[in-house]
Amino acid sequence: MNKTDLLANAVSIEESSLSSLYYWLQYEKHTWILGSGIGWLPYSIVSMIVSIAAIIFTPYMLWHLFQAKWYKAIITFCSIVILPFFIHQIIQVDDSIISFLLGVLPLVTFYFYTYVISYLIGEHLNKLKTIRRWEKEELANTDS
Repeated sequence: MNKTDLLANAVSIEESSLSSLYYWLQYEKHTWILGSGIGWLPYSIVSMIVSIAAIIFTPYMLWHLFQAKWYKAIITFCSIVILPFFIHQIIQVDDSIISFLLGVLPLVTFYFYTYVISYLIGEHLNKLKTIRRWEKEELANTDS
């Protein structure tokens, strides 16, 4: 096996982890369809399903971001999703509308975050594949 073949098949831990996460983010991005079911289904059922999906997916997403060493993405997630969730749990608001908005804010930011991070990961994976292809072509040209 020559060096070009090894380079073509080499995948870093970062790329592997991000590829796995990107695969599942494609499904997670489309959860808004379930969220739009609030118009036809009771709010409590839709809210519970969307919340459970977010709770189950969060550790998986954070683990893969940690493996890929995307620490800024983890800090951003904690500051825009987890911090508002804890603030909502600590602060008791008498106004029901404000309480509702504080309760929904972490879910909205979670799904917005998954949409944005999916785009960023897709772009990064595309860049890594392009660089690897260029390196493979360069090695093929120098071997000739």
